[in-house]
Amino acid sequence: MADDIKEDKEDVKDEKKDEVNEIDEDEMQEDMPGNVSDDEEVRDTEEQVEEDDSLPFPMATVVRQVKKRTHRKMISSKVKVAMNEFLGDVVSSVANEMGKTRYSMVEMDDFNRATKPYTYARELEKEKERVVGELERMKADLESLIREFERKFALAGVDDLSVLKKSQQA
Repeated sequence: MADDIKEDKEDVKDEKKDEVNEIDEDEMQEDMPGNVSDDEEVRDTEEQVEEDDSLPFPMATVVRQVKKRTHRKMISSKVKVAMNEFLGDVVSSVANEMGKTRYSMVEMDDFNRATKPYTYARELEKEKERVVGELERMKADLESLIREFERKFALAGVDDLSVLKKSQQA
């Protein structure tokens, strides 16, 4: 029993040493130049936002959304600013279009009408896929009809068709 307690204490010591080593390795990696954690990057972009109030949206929000879809790739500051300005232009355009409503309240119909130019390309692509699929089905049907037609006339000899020609001449 005393041996079991000693072994347990040794196991606990080994685990603590492993944890300390892991923490030291993590700290060393963070301290290395070129290694920037996501938190530090967000803090840096938040500092940029405080410096640059001319942008329409908080830079950290834009960067976070872009990073979700760029799979941990680095994003240059010019791209971050351009994306922020582009989004501001889109919001401005949509808001101006919604403001053209003749009613005193902007409704979802106004929003849908205003965002139509931005969603139309996606809808057009879906329509294209639908039409291409339908044309492919028609093509397959026509090819099967052609094969059936050729099969039927391949069974009938050329002489059988010559009877039709003689009756047409008479």
